[in-house]
Amino acid sequence: MERRRKLKLVVSDFHLGRGRFFRDGSRNILEDFHYDDAFIAFLHYYSSGEFAEADVELVINGDFLNLLQINYKGVHTYLMTERIVLEGLRQIVQGHFELFQTLKRFAATPNHSIVYVIGNHDQGMLFERPRKYLREVIGHEIVFYDSHYEFDGIRIEHGHMHEWPTRFDPQKYFISRGLPEPVLNLPWGSLFVAECLPRIKMERAYVDKVKPFSTMLRWILFNDTLFAMKAFVMIALFTLDSLIFKRRYRYSGLKATLNIIREVTVFPTFDREAKKVLLENPDIFAVIMGHTHVLRYRQYREGKEYFNIGTWNEATSLQVGNLGTVVSLTFALIEYPELPPDVDAATTHDKTVMKPKIRLKEWKGIWRPEVDAAI
Repeated sequence: MERRRKLKLVVSDFHLGRGRFFRDGSRNILEDFHYDDAFIAFLHYYSSGEFAEADVELVINGDFLNLLQINYKGVHTYLMTERIVLEGLRQIVQGHFELFQTLKRFAATPNHSIVYVIGNHDQGMLFERPRKYLREVIGHEIVFYDSHYEFDGIRIEHGHMHEWPTRFDPQKYFISRGLPEPVLNLPWGSLFVAECLPRIKMERAYVDKVKPFSTMLRWILFNDTLFAMKAFVMIALFTLDSLIFKRRYRYSGLKATLNIIREVTVFPTFDREAKKVLLENPDIFAVIMGHTHVLRYRQYREGKEYFNIGTWNEATSLQVGNLGTVVSLTFALIEYPELPPDVDAATTHDKTVMKPKIRLKEWKGIWRPEVDAAI
């Protein structure tokens, strides 16, 4: 019996919005993802040629959709009902139509499949109707995981559950008491991204894409003082309203508030968190995360590994060593070994023979004579 080549592709943090341009041709300042053509080529590559008959699984590791910044009837709202999330998802599909059509062609390829691990920006996919709609768009089954996906000694999770500002309450995904319809029980960080951050980004679209964040703050303070003061007042009022007064937001608890203040960071690493997962789970030899937007690899004792696959969004570095705006289209490639003809995978007791190999990769694309200029 001929064995098919088997691999998994893990991508994360695309933050798909309503598209780069609106229907009237004006630019969408809040759109973070500008690499539709690159991802389309990526999907085509892994569903044709030598991979046309392979067993290929695409794992979307959270924040593929930016459902936190839905413009519902002209308003950015933190009240995420199933109806509002569904409308936002429709807008995203329309804004990236060809990308979703390519996902459909990928899923239609024999032995190709899609797994979706939910992150903090796409928490709305906890609702059933958006899941059903996305399956209809793709035309094939999509397997959803609310927190993490484990297989063959590998654990894939987005990573947001390791910090208080973005952590869901797994016992209470929705709030329904006293409301006409259930709404998502958003963590504080998601409330900020849904309501406060869009107002700041409409004036300075780069604010959440600059590293180190502390250097950018100093630069803005001295070179863009008026905006810095305006943004500070806006953030301060939101923080007081959400954590102290709690007039409009359903976020409460002194312990949670203190944890948020202590743990707020723009670009965490999760080195300690990954190590803890690995040491507490002897059957897990590798942890793959996203969320941080920072490509990272760490190896711990006994061959236990941590991979962070970064993001396909642009980032601007203010560090001298890598000054400037860069984008790395990074992903994790999980490839299973091709066993010798005399080894039966179903009966062998040598687990090292079947152990998949994980590599961090950067998609360089297929050569093209021209691309749209970034403006």
